[in-house]
Amino acid sequence: MADKPKADMSTDVVIVGGGFAGLTAAVMASRAGAKVVVLEKRSYCGGDGVLSAGVIASAYSEVHKAQGFKGKADLDSYWQLIEEGHTDEPLSKVRDNMPNSPIYSGIAKHDPNVLRRSAEMSPAVAAFVMSYGIDFLPINPQQPFLLPSKPGSMPKFAQAMLDELQKRGVSVLLDSAVTGLETQTEDKGQNRVTGVRFVRDGKTQFIRARSVVLATGGFSDNRQMMRRYKRVWANISKGFTAIGEGVPPGHDGDGITLGRLVGGAIEDMESMPKLFAAPKPGDRSPSWILFDTDTAYLVDKFGRRFCNEHESRYAGCALACFRQNIDGAYVVLDEATVTGPNKERWRYADLLSAKALFKGQTIEEAATKAGVDPKGLQRTLQRIADDAAAGKGDTEFGRKDKLFRALKGPFYVSTPSWPVRFKTEGGLEVNPNFQVLRAADDTPIPGLYAIGATCGSISTRLCDVIASGLIVGPIAAAGA
Repeated sequence: MADKPKADMSTDVVIVGGGFAGLTAAVMASRAGAKVVVLEKRSYCGGDGVLSAGVIASAYSEVHKAQGFKGKADLDSYWQLIEEGHTDEPLSKVRDNMPNSPIYSGIAKHDPNVLRRSAEMSPAVAAFVMSYGIDFLPINPQQPFLLPSKPGSMPKFAQAMLDELQKRGVSVLLDSAVTGLETQTEDKGQNRVTGVRFVRDGKTQFIRARSVVLATGGFSDNRQMMRRYKRVWANISKGFTAIGEGVPPGHDGDGITLGRLVGGAIEDMESMPKLFAAPKPGDRSPSWILFDTDTAYLVDKFGRRFCNEHESRYAGCALACFRQNIDGAYVVLDEATVTGPNKERWRYADLLSAKALFKGQTIEEAATKAGVDPKGLQRTLQRIADDAAAGKGDTEFGRKDKLFRALKGPFYVSTPSWPVRFKTEGGLEVNPNFQVLRAADDTPIPGLYAIGATCGSISTRLCDVIASGLIVGPIAAAGA
């Protein structure tokens, strides 16, 4: 057995990455009594989660209970939607872009029990977020598993976790980039992870720890990994918000690489990245998340619809744009939507003043201002009106939700948005305890865990990212 290297400091648990997954794991490990150190390469914590709209997917939870929700939101129904791929993208785990491919409908992950455990943890995720004083908007009965937090909640959630960590004496070291994992050969000839090397203020340091949790995010900024694994998806521009802001840099796949260098397996690397839609940089446009809550339709520049907006949601609409080569898609609304109960959430008045929405007394007037073919859009809205009057739902794309109705003037048409990718799926393969598995024999690497977007065995939605932290925190503490 090799001599142990001299450590600059020792702790029970090291969390590499201060995003939502890492902060959650740090909170839970410290609550379990472990001494914890968080290393974050950026100059701030919170990761991309602080930019999120804050929609938490969950089976029946304290949020449902607090709102007196009476609909069906049981765990089995929630899991069925996950298996069918309807909780986010309309196609689950897409591997390539050929509709005639035998694998187009998706390949199951190596161990679906990891994702199942995260799903079972979803009510605890909602309760955890609520415990920090985060308030939620009313649940849409048509989307009973989506819990929208109030705008601006996610930065408050991140800060609240940081405040708790400070009170618990957890060291959070910013501008600290981990460069390697320290390992030690055990009696059976297998390596155990015993700590991390990192650079801070130009100095390389070593922290010895019994448990190391990798929570560094995905690899959307790693051009080599994107080209190797994402292939066609790598050609989609990177972006995030509906006001044209980009994703912060730093998604280098470093945690995935660290795990692989000590023998870790990878999983699901070829899957479709998370898609959103955004206007050209510098412009503004409505968030397509509004299809969850408001009556609105999505059209191309010829005024034609091309998907079921409500069922597909923002990611599915972006995927439809990509698959059908739509050169810019426009949101179409009316006065009842713009002045409706969600006007403050989606800030329609601000969008109008910013010329992200164009108003017209007639649909032709609004379409012309936005650059959409007025005759094509008029035909589209007339078909919607005829379908709504007939009471049989959407004859073109099968919408039967309560938000499907005719639009009545004044009308509004948005600036165009295009598909963007904002987060990668795929990463280190783990078991249901989020222990990283060896590529050689699928056995756990002692002392090493991966969560959030660094882990390939779950989705990278907020609910699963936070769930992975809730699960691994006490386990890593116990392992230490």
